[in-house]
Amino acid sequence: MRLIAIVGFCLVGWWSAQAESPALLPYKSAHWKQTVTIGAATAGGGQKVEAELWFLKPDNMRVVTAVDGKRQVIVIKSGTALVFEEGGTMGMKMPLKQQMLDQLAQYTEVFSKLDTWKKAKTGEEKLGDKACEIYGFTDKSGGQTATGKVWLWTEKNFPMRMVLEAQGQSVTVEHNDVQVNEGVSPAMFEAPAGVKFVDLPSGPGK
Repeated sequence: MRLIAIVGFCLVGWWSAQAESPALLPYKSAHWKQTVTIGAATAGGGQKVEAELWFLKPDNMRVVTAVDGKRQVIVIKSGTALVFEEGGTMGMKMPLKQQMLDQLAQYTEVFSKLDTWKKAKTGEEKLGDKACEIYGFTDKSGGQTATGKVWLWTEKNFPMRMVLEAQGQSVTVEHNDVQVNEGVSPAMFEAPAGVKFVDLPSGPGK
């Protein structure tokens, strides 16, 4: 699915997409906007990809990305995936298969790694109005090694910025408009009115 594959760390492949299920976020709820800048570690600029995400414990997630100028949405709830375009009238409804779970893990796996990364504090910095602690780390996964830094919002233990480098590539991840444990509405994970969903069978395999 281009919707998922285009965004996040899966473009670089630092973290293996072999998780049996997406990592659960350590919050009751969360909403944030994400900008991922991907480019050579020695060059300026780079490709930018933006997404907006909502999470509600235990396993509800909504991901919105801009693809070819259109906002595409995937909603995960109770083992079912809804895929549709904002403002559109048609969508797909399907059982949540392993491939999509692996891809969704690219959004959430970083949160499961925070405790292992919080070993070498290198400083403190305020990003906007959020006081952050900065940690340097080395991450090994899938036969690759990445080095980086993460800026953790101290109050909420939420990664506001990450900078990673591996194999001559760099990724900078910025999170903004972050809300943690502030009551994400369950309505964000319901099928939108006015969209007709086509049921797709699970098919063979996981």
